[in-house]
This record gives sequence, structure tokens and C-alpha cells, in this order.
Amino acid sequence: MVFDQAWASTPAARAAALDREQCFAELRARKIAFTEVASARGVLAPVRLPADVGGVVYRTELPVAQRAQAPWDVFDCRVVLALDDWSSKLLARGFSEVILFSAWRPPPKTWPQGQEATRHPGALAVDVKKLVRAVDPTTGAPRSDIVVERDWAPRLGAPVCGGDAPAANPDTVEGREIRAIACEIEDAHLFTVMLTPHYDRAHHNHLHLEITPGVTWRLTR
Repeated sequence: MVFDQAWASTPAARAAALDREQCFAELRARKIAFTEVASARGVLAPVRLPADVGGVVYRTELPVAQRAQAPWDVFDCRVVLALDDWSSKLLARGFSEVILFSAWRPPPKTWPQGQEATRHPGALAVDVKKLVRAVDPTTGAPRSDIVVERDWAPRLGAPVCGGDAPAANPDTVEGREIRAIACEIEDAHLFTVMLTPHYDRAHHNHLHLEITPGVTWRLTR
């Protein structure tokens, strides 16, 4: 965990500080298509994403009809802004889709009406399973997708970025690229929290990316 006096000026902190109407206004200003969700327990500003966000589609693997109803494809508006900030970096690498395990995971039915939750119960986090890319953006040649479970072997407790971070394992094009993508996210402060396969066994197959309101720290593990 890193405490940062300049954190308030980062993209993650600016997104986290918005209220519901401010966030919706920012989505409209960025021309991001969204559908407001009438009610989602624990979520301040719940939306569904009927189209891409900044040129990249963020979705679960459920069929389209099910995604329109399933809770896992509900996002808090503030995490959508963070995804939009990420999209330009993904597009530069030729990615067009990000496949998720989930965004919202509803809190218990006993959760107080109107009380905001954090992490997945607040729809403020996404678990990234796979990055989809059809062709090399430079040559037009087919390139493989990135699958976190296949392309990032866990080393529990090891640093993710920086000089002390271990080399990519497996040492493949995809293995090196997913590590580079994670460090791009860290360097740009797009999310408050990023948990990788190095964090614990439960994260061996995904990247957890989260916006956390009301804090002055960031965490990458």
C-alpha cells in the first residue's frame, strides 16, 4: 500500500470522488453509451454497457440476452470511467475486448437499502480473465489473445513492477505483454487497487481492478 500526497490528482482518485450525477454527466461528456440500472443493492451509480467503452468492449462470457439481465455485467459509473481511461492503452496494443468474470456481485439481501458498498458488492471492481485481439495493429497479422491464467504464472508475494519484480513467467510474448500491461496500469494510476496472480491463490486466473472512494492510498500486489 502506497500513500501518495498527489493521489487526489490521479485518474483513479478523480473518478472515485464523483457523485452519481457528476459521474453520469462525465459519461455523457465522453460519449460513452450506457443504460442506467433502476436499482442495484449497494451500488451508487449502476449502469449497463450496451456498446464499447472508448473502443473496447467490457463484458462477461454470458450470451447477450443473459448479460442484459445478469448482475455480473452491472458496473458502477466510476469504474466505467477508469475502464475508459484504460481503453486507449488497450487499443494501442490491438485489443478490442476485455472478458470479465464479473463486475457487480450483489451484497446479501440484508444489506441496508441505500447504503453504498465497495469492491464487487459496490460494482466498483472488475475481474479481468482475458484480453481479446484479432490482429497485430502494426502488421495486420493474427495474434493470440492474452489469458491471465495461461500467461501469468503466480509467484505469491513477489512484486509486480519495478526492478525487484521477477521476469515474466512464462517467458512468452503474451506472458511479457500481460506484465507490461499491468505495469502501464500501475504507472498511470488508473485504478486504486490492482491485485494480480502474485497476490494470493484466489487471484491465479484474473486481474482485479478496483476504484476505491475516500482513500489516499493505492495498492498493487
